[in-house]
Amino acid sequence: MKEDSIEVVGFEQFFWNSSDLMAVVDAHGNFLHVNAAFHNILGWNTQELVGRSYVTLIHPDDLAHVTAAFDPVDGVTPTEAEMELRELCRDGTFRWMKWTIKRDGRLHYAVGHDITLRKQTMTALAESIEKSRAIFDAAVDSIIVLDENLMVVEASPSNDGFFSFSKSATEGMYALDFVHPDDHAEVIEAVSRGFEKDEVITVRYRGLNTIGQWVAIESRGRALRDALGTPTGAVIISRDITKVVEAQQVLEDAKADAVQANYAKSEFMSRMSHELRTPLNSVLGFAQILQMEMKSAEELELLGYILKSGGYLLELINKVLDISRVETGSIAVELELVSINDLVTSCVSDVSHQAQEAGIDIINDGGADVQVRADPHRLAQVLVNLLTNAINFNHRGGSVTLISTVTEGRVRLSVTDTGPGVDPELYDRLFAPFDRLDAESKGIHGTGLGLALSKGLVEAFGGSLGVHSMVGVGSTFWMELLVATTPPIFVDDDSRRPHLDAGEPNGVTREATLLYIEDNVGNVRLIERLLLHRPHIRLVTTVLGSEGFALAELHQPDLILLDVHLPDVAGIEVLAQLQADEQTSDIPVVMLSADASQEQIRRFEAAGAKDYLTKPLDLQHFLALLDGYLDVKPRSVEPVAK
Repeated sequence: MKEDSIEVVGFEQFFWNSSDLMAVVDAHGNFLHVNAAFHNILGWNTQELVGRSYVTLIHPDDLAHVTAAFDPVDGVTPTEAEMELRELCRDGTFRWMKWTIKRDGRLHYAVGHDITLRKQTMTALAESIEKSRAIFDAAVDSIIVLDENLMVVEASPSNDGFFSFSKSATEGMYALDFVHPDDHAEVIEAVSRGFEKDEVITVRYRGLNTIGQWVAIESRGRALRDALGTPTGAVIISRDITKVVEAQQVLEDAKADAVQANYAKSEFMSRMSHELRTPLNSVLGFAQILQMEMKSAEELELLGYILKSGGYLLELINKVLDISRVETGSIAVELELVSINDLVTSCVSDVSHQAQEAGIDIINDGGADVQVRADPHRLAQVLVNLLTNAINFNHRGGSVTLISTVTEGRVRLSVTDTGPGVDPELYDRLFAPFDRLDAESKGIHGTGLGLALSKGLVEAFGGSLGVHSMVGVGSTFWMELLVATTPPIFVDDDSRRPHLDAGEPNGVTREATLLYIEDNVGNVRLIERLLLHRPHIRLVTTVLGSEGFALAELHQPDLILLDVHLPDVAGIEVLAQLQADEQTSDIPVVMLSADASQEQIRRFEAAGAKDYLTKPLDLQHFLALLDGYLDVKPRSVEPVAK
């Protein structure tokens, strides 16, 4: 085969197998030959294009480029040209092609390379750059671009009204020149962290504003990196947050004031509780003694009014103190695993007598067989309160339905009554302390604190309490708690206390000595009068803690009643002395106090007290406790002569 024949064959193979478009166009602009790439790229078959004018494939907006490419220049017509055109695809879309065209006599030889992706990328990049520029120019916040040495490469126009340096003055400056010297280290550390970890950094510092004042600035930024990931600078966006910082400070100050006010209120309520309980101890105490000694029905009825009113006052004192502690977040709750089934059974039993007297039917659908983590005493207090309200705010012949359901790891206890219902607009008032929604006019006993306290307690357990009601139909109060996954632990709260019935001691008694250390004369007289019902108990008293310790060594009493607040030595110190001396360390000590807080009780029990009684005393329970401690065999310790 001749060399020129080989060249022709090789060219034809190149022509037909090329991945780029190749075409031969005659002098009239019609396709003479097109390769297979026209089908692969544009979708046209060869037979569809041969004899067709190339003009029909060119986007109308690009025809001028073809004409201009071969316009004579200085009387010479070019024989070669390059141009970028949009070519029509068979499906009606267009693709960008870069053409290289060579004219040889009356024929044109054209090679087209698909540059659609590059064009799209460049267009997107241009749009992105334009958008970034628009953001950069229109930004209200300051935007600056730093190099790796923290020099300002570019600054947004907004800098003219932000920092004390204009846009033109800022560019070329060291970024820390408008940062307070004391904040340099913090800013450098933040920028370094952004360079090192490729994270968005946020830093607050003091910067110079337009009038040369140091103001609070918050900056957020991110490092710029090259293709290898090496930091080349950073973009920093800053804003003046002086007003925000000032507002936060005002809010924090207000919060601190509120916390202090709540603390002061809590302290006041605690002190008032103590001061009210002390005289109430005498009122209720002597009333109980009279009730024990009087036989006349009329006198007992009158005493009943005193005891009922005193009990109401004591309930009010307890709830007000609890409300105060809930508000300050200082209420003591001992979280344990509580069985919902046992809780429901116990609480329904507690209110069954009240429901029977009111003619209300309690429908118990049973407690869910799950446990929650809560204070068992407080949780029972909440459920009993809901049940009691449902009974009180009901009508004879009505019903109270208790339902427990478990959904998505939460248990809901719902108490539904058939009472008058509550207008939804009054829901918030239901949980406001002392707001009883005119219940007193209906003769319903209460303090107006139960729901407010219940809501606070349930929230202290991590739960929620709410209501749904329809006027004329009834109300549903519900509480919802997380289900605990650990098996329940049953704790007997009274395991350390003697379980005895009140009244006269059974069996043979012995002479016993009781030492009472108390500075309130009324409380001493109360115990003296009460012990007339226990003639075998000899009472020794003192108002001073220091003297009480000496009397304990001298008389070796069988039991010591110790007041918490004494005029000379605190009760906790007297208890410590008694526990430290081998001659008195085995004498049981029972604390008496008007302070009913759980923290206080735990403190004295941890210090060695056998029991802690709160004033006002329940005298029947008190007598039972004395019998439990004093009706025992004589101890072997002999009195020590002084």
